[in-house]
Amino acid sequence: MNNTGLRTYTQLDAEQLEALHRLEDICNEHDQIILKLNWDSLRARTGDVANDYVYVVDGEIVGFLGIYQFCASEVEISGMVHPDYRRQGIFSQLVKEAQQECGRRQVEKLIFICARPSLSGKEYLESIGSKCSFSEYWMTLTGEHVQDADHHPAKIELRQAETSDVALLTQLNMDGFDMNEEDARGYVETAMLSQQDYIFIADCQQENGEWLPIGKIHVMREEGSAFLFGFSVQPEHRGRGYGRWILRSIIERMKEQQPTAKIELEVAVENERALGLYTSCGFHVRNINDYYVLELASDRVEQVASDNIVV
Repeated sequence: MNNTGLRTYTQLDAEQLEALHRLEDICNEHDQIILKLNWDSLRARTGDVANDYVYVVDGEIVGFLGIYQFCASEVEISGMVHPDYRRQGIFSQLVKEAQQECGRRQVEKLIFICARPSLSGKEYLESIGSKCSFSEYWMTLTGEHVQDADHHPAKIELRQAETSDVALLTQLNMDGFDMNEEDARGYVETAMLSQQDYIFIADCQQENGEWLPIGKIHVMREEGSAFLFGFSVQPEHRGRGYGRWILRSIIERMKEQQPTAKIELEVAVENERALGLYTSCGFHVRNINDYYVLELASDRVEQVASDNIVV
């Protein structure tokens, strides 16, 4: 059997995941960056879709690309190549395979995650015609947050979402993130099927006694970690302290369930309001990731053979 070449997997085993950890450490140390490989998603693969691509040399994994699909029209992509094996066309082969797979899924755009300090990653992604579309701070809870979640003057409750809430959550996604209905519903349904993802809805009691959903937040939980995402408050209810209450409430809940868990989240760089909220609740910037968008119709990917890349 040939121990060198590209391999495609629907699910990586424990030995392969450990090999990826070693490769990640090597790339992070060499490039002085922090790669975002979405480990929670990698470990939660169900084994029914080809999302992981590795390049092996003499049995050793030296290149990796992962596809992360949260809605129908787009995917996120992250990957790496061992410093000793760059500029040999390895990442280009991985990208080409991923592009073909996404074409079969009728995905419209690829979104590459590139750590801000990775100049080689930026150079590669620009060379294939992708454009930097947005940037996010990767934040970690390191400070002590103020324990005042129960002191909001309005009566608010945080409850775990159920399958009967799909339509509501779809609308919250459309309102909060400017998503179309198909993507918004797909995002919710994917989260509902995951054993690691939990969605919480914030309901506020109105003067007439009725309960009105005003926002929601997602939590991806693993042993020792919790990642917060999909956090939004309805536009007409912003500026009233509801977001702070929701965030502090979910932090307290996570701390009660996993006292030593590392709690992280991401926020768009230009969202100064949210950044201020997260900072005031004890989060600090760990890294900045730039997101490069490549429309799938582009055929320039197949022409590139440069692999001085860490994205």
